[in-house]
Amino acid sequence: MKKVFRYIMVTPLIVLAFYSCSKDLGNYDYTDANVITITTDMANVDPLVVINNDSLVVKQNDSLKINLLISQTKPSNDLAYEWMIIQSAASIGNPSQYVVGNTAQLRTKILLSPNVYKLVVKVTDKTTGVSFYKFYSLNVDTAPWGGEGWVVLQDQAAQGCDVSVITTRDGVVRGNIYSNVYSLANGHKLPTGTYKTAVMNYGSALRIQKVAFYYPNGGTQVRSTDFLDSSYANGWFVNLPSVVNIESNAVGPVSGQYEIMINNGQLHYQIINAATIKTPPIVFGAPLLGSWPSLSPWFMPNSSSLYCTFFDKVNRCFLHFNMQGTPTLTPTTQPDAANQHFAAYSGAGGATNLSVTGKGYDLNNIGRNLIYSENAQLIDGLVNHAYYFIFRNSANDSTFLYQLTSGTSIPNNNITGRYFLKDATTNVTGINTASIFAVPAFSTASVSNAFYYVPGNSTNKIYVCNPSYTGTLPATTTSHLGYSFPAGTIIKSMKVFKSGYIGTSVPATESRVLVVATDETANGNGNNVYFLNLSNVGEINTTPANVYTGFDKIIDVTFKKGLGL
Repeated sequence: MKKVFRYIMVTPLIVLAFYSCSKDLGNYDYTDANVITITTDMANVDPLVVINNDSLVVKQNDSLKINLLISQTKPSNDLAYEWMIIQSAASIGNPSQYVVGNTAQLRTKILLSPNVYKLVVKVTDKTTGVSFYKFYSLNVDTAPWGGEGWVVLQDQAAQGCDVSVITTRDGVVRGNIYSNVYSLANGHKLPTGTYKTAVMNYGSALRIQKVAFYYPNGGTQVRSTDFLDSSYANGWFVNLPSVVNIESNAVGPVSGQYEIMINNGQLHYQIINAATIKTPPIVFGAPLLGSWPSLSPWFMPNSSSLYCTFFDKVNRCFLHFNMQGTPTLTPTTQPDAANQHFAAYSGAGGATNLSVTGKGYDLNNIGRNLIYSENAQLIDGLVNHAYYFIFRNSANDSTFLYQLTSGTSIPNNNITGRYFLKDATTNVTGINTASIFAVPAFSTASVSNAFYYVPGNSTNKIYVCNPSYTGTLPATTTSHLGYSFPAGTIIKSMKVFKSGYIGTSVPATESRVLVVATDETANGNGNNVYFLNLSNVGEINTTPANVYTGFDKIIDVTFKKGLGL
């Protein structure tokens, strides 16, 4: 009986369902959606910002203004607007605050880091709930002084220190001078006594670059795009050192990830790459301690930047580190003991190479003070490049040039590479008093065979030195006057143009320009920066390519390459 009842009840339900559908058949009210077309009002825009209907270029920290033109198939005043900035590629990531407006006219200040983003406007008809979108390519550019150029650090006496930027690469195209860009961005000066500028170029794909200024007991990092304060030395270390005396700071030029700092003679390092930037903050760890009491501020990465050479300035010997992971001394077969980090000297000919009339040297026993070092071969990431080292004895009456190639390993068997630089009129005049040096790098295949120096007793003259073994050892190297400024001029800084670009991005003028900062106030000519062209063998063209004037007392000049290039 129960089964019969179940079947009887189903039949009326089916009939009722069909009856309901038949009554509702055709009882619909179809309404066409309001189709919205979004375009840009090109008649009322800044043409340098709104390039076309789909492309925008705006300087970081500038205001962006866009007016929309809306057309509708069914005009409605009940529209909602939302402007959003999103990533243009997965590697960039979305900005943390991506909604920037909710009116038909966008008015917003762009605070994003320089990069290429997408700007999206969503227009919604609130009557139907249907939304329409328009996409723009948004290129956030640097301030005029935030791109490629020369950073000029200056002392402004009682006011403190400030920065100007010369927006030229090599002087071929005359650039502009933007003065006091640090105080313009921050509303205050750098501390009195600021003594050094450092530019850190990380892997180009990261689009990360740091600019730092160092002063007694501290330092300041600024955003490379506008020089706005970013961080201070008290936040750079996992544990702040008891003494903050930053002597040098740089990133390996090829891999762009191993950042090295020498603080008060101690080695600190950090790794900045696509993996580590995902887990901030990135800070310098505790110093690497070992048999070396204090390291020289000059260090020499190899071609891949995975290995780096240092100099123990107390025991006066070289050290070589594998920088991958936790830096380790290499060769690993040697003990961490002073003057024993390399195997015993094994150059053919033995100790004769190390004599006064010899040309070789022992990595474990240099026995002199390192006063300068710089690469003398172009860095291409493929060939291990050579460095020039200027050594001087403790009495400051003998100066030497050493040539060393930094590679994965460094054999201790050099039978050449040491040059005695005799301070004499017929040899290398004034070299024992020189403290300003510069080294060009013309080729990846060989060293430049030239370097420049300014004698301490002739501060208005630049000499060109050409290392040579021609003649009777040991005093075979000579120099000659390369460029002379008017009497009374003091050369304050001298740098060979080395761009920091790698591979096919290296400009044709790489190492072909000598940039010299002068104090000519004694002659009433102020403080100036000269761009002097160099020949392919290192001779200085005596007609300046460009001269920039109007600076305060210049402390340092440093080239800053373009971000992400």
